[in-house]
Amino acid sequence: MNSLTASLYFFGFIMVELSLLFVGISTLVGLILEYIPEEKLRRWLSRTGIKGNVIGASIGGLTPFCACSTIPMTVGLLKAKIPFGAVMSFVVASPILNPVILAMMTALLGLKAAGIYAVMTFGAAILFGVILERFGFSRYVKNVRVTGGRYGGNDHHFQY
Repeated sequence: MNSLTASLYFFGFIMVELSLLFVGISTLVGLILEYIPEEKLRRWLSRTGIKGNVIGASIGGLTPFCACSTIPMTVGLLKAKIPFGAVMSFVVASPILNPVILAMMTALLGLKAAGIYAVMTFGAAILFGVILERFGFSRYVKNVRVTGGRYGGNDHHFQY
């Protein structure tokens, strides 16, 4: 019974800690993204060479998004004409490398394991973005119709 009590206490503590972290980081990122102009974001991500991929992976790593939140953000980045490689680095990093996952890994597996995971996934996100851009995978992006959302239900079309 002592083991069950300790496990429930640990679960509750970690759940509250990670929930507060998730809400706090989500709010902070939402506020930052709300006030960063699209043109400034385009300039940051349009850096020559691998710099755009590093910035794309960094933004993806800082945003606590799951895959369902990453897709609308990706559509917005493509609509803003952000270079394809930088967008793909964001797409790879966003759902698998974020502060919530890193905090959870640190709490459960330790700082060394979380650090190794962060370095490997960050490097993979950059590498995949570079490879996908270099081999011209942008030609496989199809027309997208975005409905609803913050634009009051109007349909918006774009093609990359």
